[in-house]
Amino acid sequence: MDKNRARRIRQRRNRKIAYGSLLLAALLTIGILYSFANSKKSKDSDSKEIIAETKDKDEDLDKALVSARLGKTNLSGLTVKEAKDTIEERFQWGMTVTDGTESVVIDDVISGQLKEVLEKLSETPADRPQDYQLDYPLIKEAFEKQAEVLAKRWNKDGVSSEVEAFDPKTGVYSYTKEQNGRVLNQEKLVSQLLDAAEAENFQAEITAEFTPQVPERTQAQAKEQYKVIGTFTTKTTTNKNRNQNISLAVQAINGMILKPGEEFSFNNTTGNRTKEKGYRPAGAYRNGVLIEEPGGGVCQVSTTLYHAIIEGGFKTTERNSHSFAPSYVEKGQDAMVSFDGYAGPDLKFVNTGSASVVLRASLEGTTLKISVVGIPVLEDGVKVVIRSEKVKDSDPLPVTYEENTALPYGTEKVVDKGTLGGYYKSYRLLEKGGTVIKEEPLHNSSYKSKPEVIQRNTTLKPEETVPETPEESESSSVPAKDQGETHEAEEIGPGVTGPGNS
Repeated sequence: MDKNRARRIRQRRNRKIAYGSLLLAALLTIGILYSFANSKKSKDSDSKEIIAETKDKDEDLDKALVSARLGKTNLSGLTVKEAKDTIEERFQWGMTVTDGTESVVIDDVISGQLKEVLEKLSETPADRPQDYQLDYPLIKEAFEKQAEVLAKRWNKDGVSSEVEAFDPKTGVYSYTKEQNGRVLNQEKLVSQLLDAAEAENFQAEITAEFTPQVPERTQAQAKEQYKVIGTFTTKTTTNKNRNQNISLAVQAINGMILKPGEEFSFNNTTGNRTKEKGYRPAGAYRNGVLIEEPGGGVCQVSTTLYHAIIEGGFKTTERNSHSFAPSYVEKGQDAMVSFDGYAGPDLKFVNTGSASVVLRASLEGTTLKISVVGIPVLEDGVKVVIRSEKVKDSDPLPVTYEENTALPYGTEKVVDKGTLGGYYKSYRLLEKGGTVIKEEPLHNSSYKSKPEVIQRNTTLKPEETVPETPEESESSSVPAKDQGETHEAEEIGPGVTGPGNS
């Protein structure tokens, strides 16, 4: 009995839960359907409003503008659509500038402003007065910037006349023809562009105006202004081989043109000094030993040129001193060169002037002369000189003794007094009216010492002397000849290390 009752109670409870769930589901469904219906109604309402607004706007576009103007263009009586078409047609950009040879389209400087005007036309009721003006001060600023760009593109500097060639055979110089330059009249161009814009002529083609720029120097003036700005002379010896080498180096240099900013290289100009090129063996020092090799003597050419370069107001970018001081120039003022076809000590300088220069070189007898011909780079009345001073002596070397049995027994003869090397500092002095106005360090030099050479006879006494045959007597004169050549090479002041030294 109790069990049946409990079962019936559970059944009634389960039915209540089921009915409740069904009721809740029904309520939720009704809520969702209600919300959807309201949402759809709202959307339909919004759509109707948008359609209405669009219709209104379309109707506005078709309405005639009562009073509307953009600059000089009257838009009154036109619909908004017609007004927009008129603006796009009348204000279409295509302004160009020509320099006579090319035309450049100017960047559109009004498109941003026109966009704002078109938007206002659409937003403003057709029955309201509308008067729009372009911002010409802003347009002018844009034109000024573009004029600066065109100036950089079209401006040309005047080109002055300068020497372009020299004929060593005739001694005649050739000069380039001067060229006029031009400067864009930017202020005038901006004014022309602005006038066209204010006239609403945005398809205008404007011819730019230029101010001629006369070059600093005409061809006739160049012929008068070119002069010898640096020159130096040294004396050679009568050694034929050595002078032949000097002559070949002179021929390679004479008439060379060096443009502004161009660097001169002695080694590149003469090339490798070899016997195949006609250079003959002459005295030169290699590792402190006097030898005969092709090209001996050309260092006198580089040294002479070096002085002409300095006197002309230029500075060297490479200069080297000899191992042993030469005698054809003051100590501390030589310029040694050496070249093996690939590398070696060189003499270099850059033409820092504004015009080309010509190098002139000649060897007449024993007179070696080299000059720099150009437009003066120094102030009028200013000249450059080199001053050198010894800092200290090099360590002396012990005397070298040589046996010479041709000398009386027990006697000595000095055949080479030797030289004492040293360290030198050189300075570049600018003088005007005999007064030094500037002094600056130029370079340093160091020279080795050469030992004194004494010949003596300490081995063969007079009673041991054997009468010489005529042939022996003739051959005995050979050392004396050798001594003479060695002395000559020493007196010349040979260079050091490598082919082509002097």
